[in-house]
Amino acid sequence: MKRFEHAPGVKNFTLIEVIIAIGILAISLASLFQIIASSRARIAKADEGWHHMHMLTQAAEYVLLHDSTVDDVEEDFFPYRDYEVRISYDPVNDDQIADEFMSIDGQLPLELCTIELRSLKSTGKDTVGILEIERIIYDDEGFEPE
Repeated sequence: MKRFEHAPGVKNFTLIEVIIAIGILAISLASLFQIIASSRARIAKADEGWHHMHMLTQAAEYVLLHDSTVDDVEEDFFPYRDYEVRISYDPVNDDQIADEFMSIDGQLPLELCTIELRSLKSTGKDTVGILEIERIIYDDEGFEPE
């Protein structure tokens, strides 16, 4: 059997040095996996938030295309079975409107349309998003904006 002899001045790694190097590598990989897992969780949360806002916007488009008597969004327009939309209307108080808009001649009254998105997945109906829109209330005389 032939033995390999090292050249003079060449030093081998000791077992301790190898174990320390593997330990440093393991800690680095563990922290990398943790960063990847947390970024995936943030991406999933952002995607869910975007999806909720998309559903709210879709319901708002439906509400804005109809008069203020609509209180439910049709299933053909809002096909999400795990969610429901609640719509409510409240008059906007004069103290909520800026003073420069109160003095305008022929100013039509406003109403606050609140669109609430609720999840039906859990045991209770959890609110996952609310969108508030101020709308002009047109009178019954057929006044249309110019």
